Amino acid sequence: MSGNHEIDRRTFIGTAGLGLSVPLAGCVSPKPSRESIVLAAAETTRENPGTNTKEIEVRVTLVQMNNAPDLPPVIERMPAFFEKAASLGSDIVVFPEYVLGNNISAEDTVAKRFFELAKQHHINAVTGCIERHGKEQWSTSAWVVNRTGDLIGRYLKSHPASGPAPHFWPPLPGEDAEARGVLGSQFNVFHLDFAPIGILQCYDGYFPEAWGCTSYMGAEIILWINGRQGMIEDSYCLTASECYGCVVGGVITAGRNSGFAGWGCIEPLGVYTDPPEEMRLYPRLKEPGDAFVSAIVNLSKLRWRRKHLRTMHQRRPDMYGLLTQDVKMWQNYPEIPWDYPECAELVNKAQL
Repeated sequence: MSGNHEIDRRTFIGTAGLGLSVPLAGCVSPKPSRESIVLAAAETTRENPGTNTKEIEVRVTLVQMNNAPDLPPVIERMPAFFEKAASLGSDIVVFPEYVLGNNISAEDTVAKRFFELAKQHHINAVTGCIERHGKEQWSTSAWVVNRTGDLIGRYLKSHPASGPAPHFWPPLPGEDAEARGVLGSQFNVFHLDFAPIGILQCYDGYFPEAWGCTSYMGAEIILWINGRQGMIEDSYCLTASECYGCVVGGVITAGRNSGFAGWGCIEPLGVYTDPPEEMRLYPRLKEPGDAFVSAIVNLSKLRWRRKHLRTMHQRRPDMYGLLTQDVKMWQNYPEIPWDYPECAELVNKAQL
């Protein structure tokens, strides 16, 4: 089975079981990619953007990359982003959910090419994929690769995105593939050579508990990789950064607004002339399409902030017991009918 088939969220959750192997890669887009426009601008980046050499700083590149079927395979478009991230001295380059491949394993050619890119450019890398588990199972997986091209860990998506609009629930037949896959059972922290990072995938980021647990486990930078349309929601990222004392980097496939949240800890890297905006990610990509955005993360400021974080010191865990209980809030509304008859059998149930 070929490992370079690409997939997005809507296609994935509308595909059941072994239908995941349906090829989705297509021909070259007739339109010029924004990649060439944005990549060229980054060549004038400053060599020494730091103002205090005693402060610990790291560099992060976020790649917004569309995996639509009318575009060249993602693995063929990745090298340019690796090259630019490396030229900026980035410590890590981050790609969105799903994009590396569909129903692949670490032994597939597309995976080995990704590992080689990380090794060639001596940069840590994160990418999403649909990973095979045995003969008939799969997971929505985020791979973490170090500077020598070794796959050092993975985070499996814990909250499946399954079901029709407007609720994207319940996971009805034909839209339940992710809920039938192998779900993650814990949040992970990856201790890379520059900082401990965490990863959330798409729907994970809609759960405040996911951000909190990942930060409490020690993640200073949380990467939120998405495979969908729409936008990286500023509110989720800013709230997570403020409440849990972390820097957030969000990326998306068929959407926009990939960017950073990090109170007082972020400085744009490369040519980025837009000023900060109130309650918005900064820096960020305002338009959809292949592009990247890079930033310097001041770890010294971030760690100073984490040590003094009032939403840590003034927590009341003795009052938060309901967060770990099987709450049935839906029972408060017996007069409201379910949108689908299947709802009654699927309440409070993530894994099918």
